[in-house]
Amino acid sequence: MDTFSSSIADRVWFFEIVIGLLVLVAVNYLFKRIIKHIRHRSLSVTHDWKEKIDQILFLPFQILLWILGVTLIIDVLGRKFEFSFFENYIHGFRSTGFVLCGAWILLRWKTILQRDVLNKDHLHRKVDSGFVYIAGKILSIMIIAISFMIVLQIWGLNVAPLIAFSGIGAAAVGFAGKDVIANFCSGLMLYVNRPFVVGDSIFLPDHKLEGQIEEISWYLTTVRDKEKRPVYLPNSIFSQAQVINVSRMTHRRIEETIGVRYEDFFRVPELVEKIKAVIAGNPDIDAHLPILVVLKSFNHFALDLYIDFYTLQTRYEKYLLVKHEILIAVYKVLLETGAEMPVPMLSISGKMSGESGSLYGRCLPNVTGGP
Repeated sequence: MDTFSSSIADRVWFFEIVIGLLVLVAVNYLFKRIIKHIRHRSLSVTHDWKEKIDQILFLPFQILLWILGVTLIIDVLGRKFEFSFFENYIHGFRSTGFVLCGAWILLRWKTILQRDVLNKDHLHRKVDSGFVYIAGKILSIMIIAISFMIVLQIWGLNVAPLIAFSGIGAAAVGFAGKDVIANFCSGLMLYVNRPFVVGDSIFLPDHKLEGQIEEISWYLTTVRDKEKRPVYLPNSIFSQAQVINVSRMTHRRIEETIGVRYEDFFRVPELVEKIKAVIAGNPDIDAHLPILVVLKSFNHFALDLYIDFYTLQTRYEKYLLVKHEILIAVYKVLLETGAEMPVPMLSISGKMSGESGSLYGRCLPNVTGGP
C-alpha cells in the first residue's frame, strides 16, 4: 500500500495536467455551443454584428485556451522538476495572454461593427463614412495603447516615467511640427463638428474658391473647383477662414431691377400687383417669405421696379430655370398692361443737319445723308 501510494503521489502532476486539459476542452465545447446559439438567435431576430459573433470571439478564444494549456503544462512541469525560472514568469505570460486576446476581441468587434454601420449608411445615407473611419482609427489606437500599458504593468514596469517622457517628447515634436499637428487637429475637428461632408459644395470668400468636397483626410481636404480642377487645402485653413456651405442652403434669393418708361407711371400700381401675383403663383417660390415688388427709384431714363423674393430650388441649375420662368412671366405682364421697358440710345451731335441733342426712345436722325 505504501508503494502504491508513493507511485500515485509521484504521478499526481500527470493527472493534474490531464484534468486541466480536459477542463479546457470542456470549456471550449461549451463556448462553441453558446456562441452557436447566440448566432442563430440573432439571425432569426435582427441583422447586426451579433450574427458574426463567432468571427469575433472564436479565434481569439482558441488562442487563449492554447496559452492557458501551454502555461498549465509548463507550470506543472516546472514545479515537478523544480524549474524556478518558469515559476517567475508563468503568471506574467498567462496574464499577458488574457490582455492581448481581450484587446484582439475588441479590435475584431470594432472592425465588424464599423463595416456594419458603413453598409447601413450605404443604403440609408444617415452616417458620414469619413467620420466612421476616423472614429474607428481613434478607437483602435486607444485599445492598443491601453493594452500596451496594462502589459507593462503586468511585467512590473512603471508606466509613469514612460508617460512623462512621452509627454516631453510629444511637446518637442509638437513645437517642431506645429503646422502639421494643427492640420491633424483641424482634420479631427472637421469630423467632429462636420461643417461640411464629402459631396457638399462650399464657398471660401477669403480665398475666392467655390467647389465640391471630394475627400476629407487627416491632413488635407480636396475640393473640386468650378473649373473641375482639384484643389488641396490644409485642414488648418478651415479653422481660420470663413466657410459657406452652399449645399445646406434652404432657399436661394432672386433679386432684379426692371426699368419702366416714365410714360407708364400711372400703370405702376397695377404692374406691382400683377407681378407679385405671378411670382406668388409659382410653386417653386416660398410664399411664406416676403415677396417685394416696389418702385425703387427714379432713374435718368426709367422708373426702377425692385423685385426681391426667395425660391425653394437650391441647386444652381434649378435656380436658374426658376429665375428664367419668372423673368419671362414678368415681361408678359408688362406687355399685357401696355407698359414698355425703355432702351437707351446713343446721343449724336447733328452738325450736318443742324440738329443736336440727346435722343431716347426714338429713331436717330440721318446725319450721313444716305438712305
